[in-house]
Amino acid sequence: MRRPGVGRAAPPTGPETGAADHRNVSPGPRYRGTVTPRRTPHLVGIAGASGSGKTTLAHALAESLVDAAVLSMDAYYRDLAHLDRAARERWNFDAPEAFDWDRFVADLRALRRGETVQRPRYDFTTHTRRLEVEPVVPRRFLIVEGLLVLHHPDVRTLLDTTVFLTVDDQTAVDRRIARDRRDRGRDPDAVRAQYARHVRPMFERYVRPTARWATLTLSGGSSVEINVGLLVALLTKR
Repeated sequence: MRRPGVGRAAPPTGPETGAADHRNVSPGPRYRGTVTPRRTPHLVGIAGASGSGKTTLAHALAESLVDAAVLSMDAYYRDLAHLDRAARERWNFDAPEAFDWDRFVADLRALRRGETVQRPRYDFTTHTRRLEVEPVVPRRFLIVEGLLVLHHPDVRTLLDTTVFLTVDDQTAVDRRIARDRRDRGRDPDAVRAQYARHVRPMFERYVRPTARWATLTLSGGSSVEINVGLLVALLTKR
């Protein structure tokens, strides 16, 4: 991973709780620069609080770069099929232990070698891993997004460019509620309770400290087009 630099956006202000809907966002400027031919993909890591807009930014950036794929860390939650429903509901999904790091790192290494991987699919309603998988084909750029993308040293060593997104608490909560109601069928009161019990404390303990590893710090409250433009400009120089 390249040595962290200084970002151009606001410093961390608080955690996010859910990604904005990326499906109706204009991706911003197309990537028109030239990149020295690489034998391996250029890996871009996007981390930050829940609700900071990581997924939205990742997909908008991929659309602008054209020859790019997105890998979400959310697909690598541990399978909780061995636990009863009550235990699954109490599980802390915002702690590092919630993720299958071995498979995540193995898939990143394979993609960096130019190999196609079979990405797991996670069912957020039952908190279990589905039987079917989804192929991820390496492209010129691989955008890796997730809460703790910059937490694990083995992941950081594989990333070429790293981004940390900040967001204020209220925006984070509002986005989390909207996402969890839309995509996961969850009750707003339950989302707020989970935010207070797990999301906020884990952000302070595990997520916020990873901002020091970022090449660029951006505000998740800024327009997606602006943030994509900043990243395209950065990638053009490399």
